[in-house]
Amino acid sequence: MSSSDPTLPFMRIAFQNGRAWLLPLTSAIVAGIMISGCAQGSIEPVAISPSAAPVPKGLEDFYLQKVSWQTCEDDRDYQCATVQAPLDYDDPAGKRIDLALKKLPASSGKPIGSLLVNPGGPGGSGLEYVSEKEAFTKNLRRSYDIIGFDPRGVGESTPLTCLSPEEITEATEAVKKGEDPLGAEESAGSGEDSAQGSTKSAVELAAACEQNSAQGLLDHMDTASVARDMDMLRALAGDSKLHYLGASYGTYLGARYAEIFPDNVGRMVLDSAQDPSLQQAQLRIDQAAALERALDTYIESCQAGFGCPLTGDFEEGKAKLKDLIDRADAEPIPVGESGEALNGRDMVTGIGNLLYDDRLWPELNEALSKAMTDNDATALNDLIDPQDPDETPEAAARKLANQAADRAVDCQDYPVKGDHAAWEAEAARIKEVAPIMGEGLAYQDAFCQGWGHHSGHEPAELTSTGAAPILVLGVTGDPATPYEWAQALVSQLKYGRLVTVTGNGHGAYQRLGDCVNDTVDTYLLRGELPGEDLVCEGKLQK
Repeated sequence: MSSSDPTLPFMRIAFQNGRAWLLPLTSAIVAGIMISGCAQGSIEPVAISPSAAPVPKGLEDFYLQKVSWQTCEDDRDYQCATVQAPLDYDDPAGKRIDLALKKLPASSGKPIGSLLVNPGGPGGSGLEYVSEKEAFTKNLRRSYDIIGFDPRGVGESTPLTCLSPEEITEATEAVKKGEDPLGAEESAGSGEDSAQGSTKSAVELAAACEQNSAQGLLDHMDTASVARDMDMLRALAGDSKLHYLGASYGTYLGARYAEIFPDNVGRMVLDSAQDPSLQQAQLRIDQAAALERALDTYIESCQAGFGCPLTGDFEEGKAKLKDLIDRADAEPIPVGESGEALNGRDMVTGIGNLLYDDRLWPELNEALSKAMTDNDATALNDLIDPQDPDETPEAAARKLANQAADRAVDCQDYPVKGDHAAWEAEAARIKEVAPIMGEGLAYQDAFCQGWGHHSGHEPAELTSTGAAPILVLGVTGDPATPYEWAQALVSQLKYGRLVTVTGNGHGAYQRLGDCVNDTVDTYLLRGELPGEDLVCEGKLQK
């Protein structure tokens, strides 16, 4: 039970071979929506009382290893380090993996402790997240050493690698041409062939990842293993309790940690929560419905303003958008004189990304207008996929691998359920609740059937009995983690406190106003929970 009466991890949607993945927002989008210069009163921190946490038996070599923090080569304001963790916690004497860390030291020089952060995903880079200083208020930056880490299989940690060096170059060129970067075949049409296509491409992708990655990595990328990594990182930071800020999928990671290590939970905030009890199919249905609701909200907002290209009443405006998408699928819309063109599927992908923050909606209005009236998708393509001309093949390959890491974690966390008939029924349901935004969200179980690396874990309610209070944020118009999921998580936690944030978009902290920021900071800095049934009116920060 929750202590409150609930009334109800920076991800984006990325399509690959007809399926949609939840991924962290690209650094370009994150940088565009982070806050700068927002006034906030000072919150004086309260010291955290230490109490020794025991070292798990057999893991002494890992929990007591020496950490060598060095000034980061790419940013002298930060310190970087690499530590080792067991690949398999049931076999600590076996293979080891590297975990990459990046720390923003407390600006006061007198930290009250360390704050571990995770941006979501799965597959999100904590190193990139902590590099965006404005993702955290000055109050937090003054009082905490803020530490980001790349989870196992991601980024600078021992990575999931799905391409050979030769293929890295080929894939980079494919991305530049707008082609499938992983070379898997497009899932065919609808019906059973589409489920079969998902399974087939998963077999191919898993084989490529296994061939190019550290032996055994694909079998140990589950969330529970990452949570155990976090407890080791807590100890290595010198903290008796884990103080944590997780967004999106990072909320599931935090809740899983609290379930495994309830006595080690300190001040924990989960922003835009995931319901840990749901099976994969229901997760996808819920997400599709949330995306479609967010699209409807965008259309209403567009029509309430000046110069909206989606003219007429609501239904007429939505039909115009659907016509544009269908037209782009039939004949992709040119991207200026680049020789590239934007198809309907990519357009849906991009619109889904832009629903994550309504400050981007005026630009979306203009881009859609250009595409509809001038048959020019340049502005829309720039919003959807801002290109980095200086990106190296290795960096591009790492992004692709992080996308694969998302699927690897999901297939480890969720056992395959159903059969082809069930998967087709799920696809039909998704199409019903999300006729536009549901494109590509089905067949996750079919994919995991082909992936073949499973952990045996089952989704379940997480109570975190014995843990300190956990603060949970839910945004009423969230397109990725529906508000109902935050309600559900708080109802499961033994001692959870829900903050309802009215507004749109994904993620509340450092985006939807001082009420949210002050509530989070007061808990992280002073350990003081807000009153029950707190509602923050989301106010976009400029």
